[in-house]
Amino acid sequence: MKRSGYLKLIPLMLAILLVLVSPAIQVGATSDLQAADTSKTAEIEKLFRRLDITMINERDPLEGQVSDLQGKKVNLSSFRGNVAFLTFWTTWCPSCRIEMPALQKLYARYRPRGFMVLAVSIQEPPGKVVDYFRSMSLSYTPLLDPKARMALSLGVWSVPSTFILDRKGFVLGKAVGSRHWESPDARKLLQLLLTE
Repeated sequence: MKRSGYLKLIPLMLAILLVLVSPAIQVGATSDLQAADTSKTAEIEKLFRRLDITMINERDPLEGQVSDLQGKKVNLSSFRGNVAFLTFWTTWCPSCRIEMPALQKLYARYRPRGFMVLAVSIQEPPGKVVDYFRSMSLSYTPLLDPKARMALSLGVWSVPSTFILDRKGFVLGKAVGSRHWESPDARKLLQLLLTE
């Protein structure tokens, strides 16, 4: 075969080589991603333990309805696409009075990155919730569970109780009682959850 014939085969051989090598490159990239994901999951689990948050591995995204302050039904699925803290509380709860401003600080800091606080008041009238939010200068989303149906369906037996939801609506964890949400560990946890 003439030299020009060999030169014509070079692009063909390079193309074949790329086809043969690309699966190996993809496998290597996938394993790097899996290792990073495993490392991130381990860090989240460690932070959950430090913050005394119970890990929950739901098979389905959280579904359910609560009400807004005008009494209109709100589907929890409408908040998907955001990392959310779904917190159940009452106006008479002393621990809530401490925790809610800390949640406000987190919300103000991370809202632009897709973080929401969904504060579900249990069995309280809308006017009382509005007054409470105004007096505490809270700007996150107030919701109502007038007959405690959502709270009961999730096994809420103490306030505050906070469920941590990922962007797809899956419950990742549950914190019963107040937490120091303004702590470095809480901020680090939220940063990790927001990078998904």
